[in-house]
Amino acid sequence: MRTIKKVLLVEDNPGDARLLREMFNGDGSPNVDLACVSFMSEAEKHLATSTVDIILLDLGLPDAQGLVAIRRARIAAPDIPMVVLTGMDDEALAAQSLQEGAQDYLIKGQIETRGLLRALRYATERKRLDRLKDEFVSTVSHELRTPLTSITGSLGLLIGKAVGVLSEPAARLLEIAHNNSQRLVRLVNDILDIEKLESGHAVFDFRKIEVRALVEQTVESMRGYAGAHGVKVRVEAAVAVDAVRADTDRLAQVVTNLLSNAIKFSPPDGEVVIAVEKEVKGDVVRITVRDHGPGISADFRPRIFERFAQADATNARRKGGTGLGLSIAKQIIDRLGGDIGFADAPGGGTIFYVELPIWDDMRDLAGDEKNPDTRSTPATSLIGLAETAPNRLTPASVGISEEVV
Repeated sequence: MRTIKKVLLVEDNPGDARLLREMFNGDGSPNVDLACVSFMSEAEKHLATSTVDIILLDLGLPDAQGLVAIRRARIAAPDIPMVVLTGMDDEALAAQSLQEGAQDYLIKGQIETRGLLRALRYATERKRLDRLKDEFVSTVSHELRTPLTSITGSLGLLIGKAVGVLSEPAARLLEIAHNNSQRLVRLVNDILDIEKLESGHAVFDFRKIEVRALVEQTVESMRGYAGAHGVKVRVEAAVAVDAVRADTDRLAQVVTNLLSNAIKFSPPDGEVVIAVEKEVKGDVVRITVRDHGPGISADFRPRIFERFAQADATNARRKGGTGLGLSIAKQIIDRLGGDIGFADAPGGGTIFYVELPIWDDMRDLAGDEKNPDTRSTPATSLIGLAETAPNRLTPASVGISEEVV
């Protein structure tokens, strides 16, 4: 098991920080270099310039509360194990913390030296095993992608009668093989995509984006898919919506995923409605996608953003889902500094929402000048998301324009 030598403690309470330092300096504890900061912004700067073996993270920081603190720490140091500290004995929060990327959850007031050191060692080992598993999956996926692409291309040529006209039974068999090979290619691309996002190797090209134009372009690209399912897509948008700071390709990937999922789970002759509006409270732009599917079961909701999560595995297979879409979408929106969720739609179905901070000329231009090397890698897959359903919903603004495809 790897020896822990450098620990970053992110804790704004001087008393708690002093107690933890005394634990590390106590008799029988290893020689640990403990760095302590009080703000998440300070932790991000420290992680950008220094190496650490593990992060001890308080969930009640002045500039980052709860799960937001975990997300920011994970983005700043995706390869570093993390143990969260909180004064609340809350099993739901503990489970959410682990889902967000923490390796353990400790309750203040219930920590003793041996238990703390044991938790750090186990958290480090769990992170190492998770990394090995992810590297194995990534390696296998990379090795599969090239031959699968070749197979898919060859089958496509045969279906296109490149070697002559085929009998009807042979053409049907080739079509089945081609469809399944395409599905495998999408699955491999999804796995590689989420591995790149979770490892922090996905580079984002942040720029000013007009959301209305991006949504219209995405809807246009989905015309054929919607028509094949007999579903209409209606675009609603407020007359004036602020631009956002995001990566064009990645945001389009999220919107495409949400639209694909909504179309896939809507009944024939159904309608999918996508809306763009500025939130009344807060400087954010909200994108919502409403479907008329079967909705989300209560027992599936806590697992909605997990990898390979599917509400009904049999139904998802019939619909062609992989169970990776929501996890990838959440990873992208987290990196964009936004929020993603779901809600039950009035009258049935589900509404997905994405919220992103509006573009601030002074702040965002200054941030881009400080970080010029932020070129994005193109989105590699357009994933149909497993259906879902959040806790809040705002009606579309009045004075809207519409487009039906």
